[in-house]
Amino acid sequence: MTFKKAFPSYVGVAALACAAIAADGYDLGIYGAAAPDLLQYSDWALNPSQVGAIASATVLGMCFGAVTAGVLADRIGVRRMFMACIAWFSVAMIVSAVAPTPTTLGIARFVAGLGLGGVVPTAVALTVSTAPPGRRHFLNGVALSGLGIGGIFATLSALAFLDDWGWRGVFLLGGLVPLVTILPVAAMKLGTWAPGPLDAGPTKAKTPPQLAQLVSQGRWRLLIVLTLITACCQILSLGLLTWLPVIMRTSGYSLDSALLFMLVYTFGGLAGAYGGAWTADRIGARRAAAFGLLLTAGAILALSVHLPLPALYVLLFIAGAGIGVQPVIYGFTAMCFPSALRAGAVGVVSGVGRIAGILGPLIGGFLIGRPALVSFAAFAAFAVLGAVIMIVFTSDEVSDPDAVTENVPAAA
Repeated sequence: MTFKKAFPSYVGVAALACAAIAADGYDLGIYGAAAPDLLQYSDWALNPSQVGAIASATVLGMCFGAVTAGVLADRIGVRRMFMACIAWFSVAMIVSAVAPTPTTLGIARFVAGLGLGGVVPTAVALTVSTAPPGRRHFLNGVALSGLGIGGIFATLSALAFLDDWGWRGVFLLGGLVPLVTILPVAAMKLGTWAPGPLDAGPTKAKTPPQLAQLVSQGRWRLLIVLTLITACCQILSLGLLTWLPVIMRTSGYSLDSALLFMLVYTFGGLAGAYGGAWTADRIGARRAAAFGLLLTAGAILALSVHLPLPALYVLLFIAGAGIGVQPVIYGFTAMCFPSALRAGAVGVVSGVGRIAGILGPLIGGFLIGRPALVSFAAFAAFAVLGAVIMIVFTSDEVSDPDAVTENVPAAA
C-alpha cells in the first residue's frame, strides 16, 4: 500500500515538519540541559552571565535566520529554503561540539541559530499551505509540537549521555541525527507530498516585494502586535529553557532531579501544543493562546512557594502546557495572511519576536541567586503581558485569507 493511499500527503508534510522542528527543539533544550556541565567545565571556567550570553547568541542568530529565511523563501522556494535551513544548523551544531574556545562556541551557536530560525517559518508555511482548511490549526500544532518533542529528547539525552559524553557529545548528536535522517527524507519526498506552487517560479520577479506586501493595507499593525506577543513568549520560554535546571540545582536539587523537572516541564509543553491546537480549532486561536499564557503565569508564580514534590511536578507540567500553546500564535499568524506571504509573515513575527527573546537567558542569569519569588514573578509578568495584548489588540482570523487578501484582521 502506498503512502498516499494509507495517509493523505499533508500528513507526511506535517510529520516531516514536526521532525525538523524537533531537531530545532533539541538544540534549544540541550543547551539548557548542558548548562550545568558548561558551568563546571574546568577548561573554560565560565560564569552564569557568560553561559547566558552564549545562549543569547543562538537566539540572536535565530532572529536573523527567521526573517531572512521567510523572505528568501519567496525567492528560492519554501521547500528549498526548508531543506537549506536543516543542513545549515546541522553542520553548525557539529562545529559547536568541537569548539576550542568559548568565543568560538558563541560564534558557532550564532551561526546555528541562523538555520534554526528559518526552520519554523518554512515548516509552518509548508504545513498550513498543504493542510485542509478545517485541519490547519491542528496540523500546524502537530508540526510545532516538535519543539516539545525535541526538548524531551534533549533532556533524555542529557540524562543518558551527559555524564559520559559531556556537553560536546550531546551537541554532536544534535547535529548528526537531522543531517543523516531528516534531510534525506525531505530531499526525496517533499516534492511529492507538497507538489503545489511552493517553489519560486519565473513569475515571481513580477510580483511586488514580499516585505512591501506584508506591511501594506494595514498589515503592519497586525505584524507589530503579533511580534510583541511572540516577544513575551520567547523571553519566558527561552529564559526557562536555559536556566530551569540551574535554578533547580541552586534550590538544592541534584542535577538528575533538575533534569527530571525539565523533562516534566517539556512534556507539559508537548501536551500544550496538542491541546492548544485542538482548542484553537474550536474556540479560536486568540482565546486558546491567551488562556494558555495566563495558565503559565499562575503556575510559575506558584513555583516560588515551597511545595511537596508531587505538587511541584504538577505545576511544572501546567507551566509547560501553558507556554506550549506558542505554536497557536504562529498558526494564527499564518491564517491571517495569504499563502504567498505566510513564510514571510511567520518569519518576521518569529524572528523579530526572538530579538526580545535574547533577554530571556540574560534575565535568567541576572536573577540567579535571588529569591525564588522575584525570579518567577519576573517571568510570569511576561506571560500576563502577552495574554493581555492578545485579548485586547487582535481579532479572529479570516477563514480564507487567500480568497480575502484585502480583509486581513488588523490590530484592534
